[in-house]
Amino acid sequence: MTIWLHGASVGEVLLARILIKELTEILPNADFVLSTMTEQGMEVARKQAGEKVRCIYAPLDLVGIVGRSIQKIRPSLYICLETELWPAFLFKAKRSGVKLVLLNGRLSDRSFQRYQLVKGFMTRILSCFSMISVVQLSDAKRYMSLGAEPEKVRVLGNAKYDQDMGSLVLESQEQYRAWLNLHPGQPLFVAGSTHTGEEEMLLTVFQDLKKATGMQDLIWVLAPRHLQRLGEVEGMLKKKQVPYERLSDVKVSERRTDTILVDSMGDLAGLYSVASYIFCGGSLVERGGHNIMEAAILGKPVFYGPSMKDFSDAAELLESVGGGFPVSRPEDLTESILYFMDHPEEYNNSASRAREIAATQQGAARKQALLVKEVLSH
Repeated sequence: MTIWLHGASVGEVLLARILIKELTEILPNADFVLSTMTEQGMEVARKQAGEKVRCIYAPLDLVGIVGRSIQKIRPSLYICLETELWPAFLFKAKRSGVKLVLLNGRLSDRSFQRYQLVKGFMTRILSCFSMISVVQLSDAKRYMSLGAEPEKVRVLGNAKYDQDMGSLVLESQEQYRAWLNLHPGQPLFVAGSTHTGEEEMLLTVFQDLKKATGMQDLIWVLAPRHLQRLGEVEGMLKKKQVPYERLSDVKVSERRTDTILVDSMGDLAGLYSVASYIFCGGSLVERGGHNIMEAAILGKPVFYGPSMKDFSDAAELLESVGGGFPVSRPEDLTESILYFMDHPEEYNNSASRAREIAATQQGAARKQALLVKEVLSH
């Protein structure tokens, strides 16, 4: 039996890895194919998906091409992750007898308004799925408004929050401290998953923080979301005359500067685990944010900008317990970090609450895997 999962890019590929782990336990005889659409997604897939998973680029959504792909792979079931809906593929797969499931479905208000313009077509697409698992009740309502049959829609939570970050990084914390040459109590500011425009704003934050009492030895780690932007970020740092090193270089020789540019995949969790303060990018610019629960799971409060539509559920949860802190401008981020530097007990309480609320969100991946088993048994 072959199960085919499709994840558009890095975030969905990481989600696929979590689901494959659960599916392997429930369906030990299953083989897996994982398709993605970006080079970076493929790099992460090959690195993290495991030996049992065949990684491919998704076929173009043309009838002949998808037909040949389905005939070659012969999946028993196809899992569409989030809202990556390719009509030609879905219609052909359905006609070929492939069972279709949509997992971790999310639908922003903006996407919903756009899909409403072609509601009849969306109803046809959604009718292809045997079951649709969504993150929140608001997602369920939007899918049903577009024509999804209510009995096929289940609210099972967000499987992206099921990463076992604690066990992933516990052993590596000392390794990251050694690479960064961090002495006890030395502050570390990590900016993860940043996009164009954010690095320059965060540089100002870093420079302002370093002027504060007790922050003169602050280290800044900058991790762009997309590695193909490294040249662009390096150009900005050089123009601003900021000395920096790449993480790959400090791994093999002693750190000499206060700014480290992450140039590799798979290091963010380890860096988050040793951070004093974390900012999650894609949020000071209009990109919809990234997975702030990755920091919370590690017991870290997390700062982020106003653009969080893709992770609004996580932001609401963390803010409700005082474990997540939205900032409108770079200056607000500086002020917030300085406030918590002066109020460490309050910051530690926020860290505990972030970890606790993150723990309550885990378990969605297992529920989604059981839904797949249910569909296969019918």
